[in-house]
Amino acid sequence: MSTTSTKPAAPSEPDPQRWLTPERLALLQGQLTSSASLLRQAGLWRAALGYWVRWQASLEADWPADQEQAFLDEQLEKWYAHHSLEAEGLTVEELRAKLRVAPAVARWSRQQWGHKVESLYLQRKNQLDKASCRLLRAKDKNLILELYHRIKAGETSFEKAARDFSIGPERHQGGLLPMQPLERMPLGLAPLLERMEPGRLSLPMRLGSAFCLVQLEAFEPTQLNVETEELLLAEQMRLWIDAAVNALVAALRLTD
Repeated sequence: MSTTSTKPAAPSEPDPQRWLTPERLALLQGQLTSSASLLRQAGLWRAALGYWVRWQASLEADWPADQEQAFLDEQLEKWYAHHSLEAEGLTVEELRAKLRVAPAVARWSRQQWGHKVESLYLQRKNQLDKASCRLLRAKDKNLILELYHRIKAGETSFEKAARDFSIGPERHQGGLLPMQPLERMPLGLAPLLERMEPGRLSLPMRLGSAFCLVQLEAFEPTQLNVETEELLLAEQMRLWIDAAVNALVAALRLTD
């Protein structure tokens, strides 16, 4: 007789609309009674709501009491080395609550999306790969062409040519754009860098209203390690908080 096993269903993601229960909304309204107008005027309305959402989510984190206590004791000691309660206007209880939020939220986000980290990684892998390159930009196409041949012939270095002739702020670093995820690489350079080999010099090309040369310095393919997991989970948490804040803004507007 054969038996079949089924995988347990993946936990459902928290819907911001359902997560915002009437009890939570009533709690927030009570806490905001005397400060809502001031926060709006100061331009801190969404930031305050975002922190409140993080705080509420942190209260749901699965964190063993002994680990939480040890962590907070360590963080308090580090905090006291550079700050004072009086200067910050905090009580000890408020400080402990403040120091707890970020690590508890990280635990909560792993509870919610940890089961889909691998799929998130595969969706974002190309954007998470890192690269550094040198960029030389000029308005004159003929100048770029001449510099291309001089660099190729070894008559000058890319770094010197960028310092002498580039029109962008990167000229002060010899054209260097430091190591960063491809999704943050400026000027739409990511697709080009993905196709290049380290040390390779691009052909002259148009970049916006200028012409340019690009040289790939280094390329680091991303790996699904702890650092990448934390980045992906933090991004999911940011997106979820944005949705929750939008729901809060709409709900609070209806009750004004």
